[in-house]
Amino acid sequence: MRVLQNTAGATGPANYLIKLTVSAVLLYLILRNIDVRATATAAARIPLLTLTTALLLQIASNCVATGRWYVIMNKIGVSGSFFFYLRSFFKGAFFNQGLPTSIGGDGLRIIDATRIALKKEDAVFGVFIDRVIGLAGLLLLNIAALLINHTLLPANIYLPLLGVLTLLFLGLMALYFLRKIPLFNADNLLGYLGRLSTRYHQVYSSAPAILLQTGLSVLTHLLAMTAFYILGNGLGLHYSLMVYLALVPPVILLTILPVSLAGWGIREGAMVGLFLLIGADKAAVLSFSIIYGLVNLVASLPGLVVYLGQKSRI
Repeated sequence: MRVLQNTAGATGPANYLIKLTVSAVLLYLILRNIDVRATATAAARIPLLTLTTALLLQIASNCVATGRWYVIMNKIGVSGSFFFYLRSFFKGAFFNQGLPTSIGGDGLRIIDATRIALKKEDAVFGVFIDRVIGLAGLLLLNIAALLINHTLLPANIYLPLLGVLTLLFLGLMALYFLRKIPLFNADNLLGYLGRLSTRYHQVYSSAPAILLQTGLSVLTHLLAMTAFYILGNGLGLHYSLMVYLALVPPVILLTILPVSLAGWGIREGAMVGLFLLIGADKAAVLSFSIIYGLVNLVASLPGLVVYLGQKSRI
């Protein structure tokens, strides 16, 4: 992130050149993970309307996710226009494509939020809570789909997977109650977690707030999962949306692990492994995963435009 920080001290052509260089490096790192020829061959089989629809769904998912973050930040007292958060979210989404894990761009969102937050830690809290609520929505969808499709996977895979997902969901919800434990009200690192829990409570302070945040989170992932569903069926993976809701979210969760750029490779391997369990064609699944990754990249390109257009800062 040092190169990014240095752009804040550059002006004019030098600043723009640094940004172009950073952008070019990110795009190179992304594309080096892709078999372009095989992907192009697979993509040629998909109708243009299918690709366009998937792209629009992914962009819509990003916009709904922005709305969730906007509501969270305003709930904890960090005011800002929806378009401020929209620009920041897409910029973060673009950098996610070339940084380790699928959440690397969250650092840029935090930096943006610190510019308008009265308390700098609230910028961190807001982005972190947004991630927690987003993950909770994904887990809810995934758990519900697995319960409905309880015979989809072998029992030795299904039961441990369901157990881990349930524990993760309960762990995310436990954050809400940390503020009630005296140990987390101290003036140290644990106290920091207590203050985070207090902000979490501010966001989920009423039944309407809970419904709104949960609804936005679920809708965000439904739109993205529908994009997966449309692309998959376009490549011959003719399964119901419920199957995609059961198999894709665990893959998305694995891309959070800091072992690859934006989850490239991890996503493809996990996607192939899970879909092979239901008899899917390996080549089709691999192409499907790579093409979704490219669609996600294209959907984030408005963030590149935002980044290049900002003056003397990241």
